[in-house]
Amino acid sequence: MSKTTSKYSVKKYKCTACGHISDQGTNHYGQIYPRCKNCGWKRPMEMSQVHVCLEPVPEGMGVPEPWKTVKLGDICSIK
Repeated sequence: MSKTTSKYSVKKYKCTACGHISDQGTNHYGQIYPRCKNCGWKRPMEMSQVHVCLEPVPEGMGVPEPWKTVKLGDICSIK
């Protein structure tokens, strides 16, 4: 299994909702989930948007698994 984290650095990330590109500081090359400064205000019920890294992953390094998104009804029943 490849290492998925490295030294903290600023990389280019792209919002999958609107395509906005921003600089984000992370210690990996996987997806991140901040509120998009360009389109987050249009989606007030979403806590964040998915951003993908645009930088090439260094040789020998892996990418963390994306977070699984669930809703309250997926993990318990409401009666």
